[in-house]
Amino acid sequence: MRSILSLIFFCSPLLFSQPKVLELTLPYSIELAFRQGYGARSASASYQATMKGLEADLMQLRTSVSFNAQLPNYSESLTNEFNPLTAQYEYYEVQTAQVQGGLTISQPLTFLGGTLTLQEQLIGRGQTSGLSSSSKFRRDFFNNLTFQYRQPLFTPNTYRMTEERNRIASDQARADFVRTQLDIEYAVTESFYSLYQLQQRSAIIREQVNQNQEMFETARTKFSSGLVPEVDYLQSEVDLVSSQNDLLNVERDVSRASNAFRQLLGLSDDQQFTLVAAPAYSPVTVDRNAAITKALGGRSEVIRARQTIDLRLLDISTAEARGGFRADLTASYGINGATSVFNRLLDEYGVTRGGVLSLSIPIFDWGSNELDVQAARIQHRAALMSLENTQQQIRLEILDLLNRLRAAESRILVLEKVVFVAQKGYDISVERFKTGTASRNDLAQSQQRLTNAKLNNLNAMMDYQIALADLRRRTLWDFERNVPIAPRWYPDSGSH
Repeated sequence: MRSILSLIFFCSPLLFSQPKVLELTLPYSIELAFRQGYGARSASASYQATMKGLEADLMQLRTSVSFNAQLPNYSESLTNEFNPLTAQYEYYEVQTAQVQGGLTISQPLTFLGGTLTLQEQLIGRGQTSGLSSSSKFRRDFFNNLTFQYRQPLFTPNTYRMTEERNRIASDQARADFVRTQLDIEYAVTESFYSLYQLQQRSAIIREQVNQNQEMFETARTKFSSGLVPEVDYLQSEVDLVSSQNDLLNVERDVSRASNAFRQLLGLSDDQQFTLVAAPAYSPVTVDRNAAITKALGGRSEVIRARQTIDLRLLDISTAEARGGFRADLTASYGINGATSVFNRLLDEYGVTRGGVLSLSIPIFDWGSNELDVQAARIQHRAALMSLENTQQQIRLEILDLLNRLRAAESRILVLEKVVFVAQKGYDISVERFKTGTASRNDLAQSQQRLTNAKLNNLNAMMDYQIALADLRRRTLWDFERNVPIAPRWYPDSGSH
């Protein structure tokens, strides 16, 4: 009894330390890829960085406050100056200690395109000057408070243009992020079914190995009894070895595909898993025009192409403004004052006012600006052509994908019957071979037809499932459930 308890005690850590085998369905695999896969984490980081940068650009259009100071600014030197009392040049000692601080508050007015600025400058200074024997010390304070408004005239509102560019960039970033999500989902789906296909291929070939093993044993028995020639017996052995080699090759492919799938999902190297799938053919009705319309309406390539046109229009306006008449109106109002007593700084002040209208009229630049405008217009026309080309490519892409889907459907319907007939033919051939009414070649051909039929049917089913996944990715629409494909999450709006 004690030995049994000891055995249980020493073996229990080994039993409980065995890693749990994950049962992976396709939805769960996609969830894992988005939760911990490198592709999703990298896309999330890139999207966040882009949005933070765009947010920083928008923050520059809000109130900004800056402070600068010199604490202190000290200088000491000798200066050579003419003394009218002695009628000769003499060296004077000059010492200056200054403390200075400045505050600037700037507020862009996006609806007008102007900028309102408040500047405050405060200086405290102490000076010692004169001959070393008769130096004098003086202290004074200076204050300057100014309100200034600057308004560009007859030019585009650069603040509004910045906001528009930022909006376009934000929309593009979101569209690209959604496309990345769909690409990840498709990559997981394709990898899942490819691995499942290899596993099923392995099972089919393993079944073939078992069949060849059985036929080899039967042929050996018949050869020993003199019922079949030696060549049939040897051919059975060759078929068995050949199928065993095929099984080794496909198992090696399964191992490689498993490692790639594990990396795609962000699983550890020692994490074991098994695929849980039962793909079945279910006809899906896809209207060609509806598929094309949905693809053209939601694809990030189309969104980017359209927004590029808007950006090129902004470029044209900017280029035309650089070479056109420009006026800037600047008005300022403030108070300043200087005193030797700090407490009286706000009592003794004067008023400052200012206003200037500056004009800029281009006269001659060798046609440089006109060339910039022409270049911007050419880029705009190129953007229009790019949109048209992108839309045409997507139309052809959807048509090819629908043809692929229909071809897979046709193959499935035909191959299901082929598998049934091939299985029945093989069973008959086995019985005939056992009774001696069929040759080894007849049985081998029947077996090969059955194996090929199963593999072809498997390939057609996988092509159909992957084509459906590709259709969802390229149209942003789930035709199986007839619902749109929504983004799983945005990093700045919560986790997925």
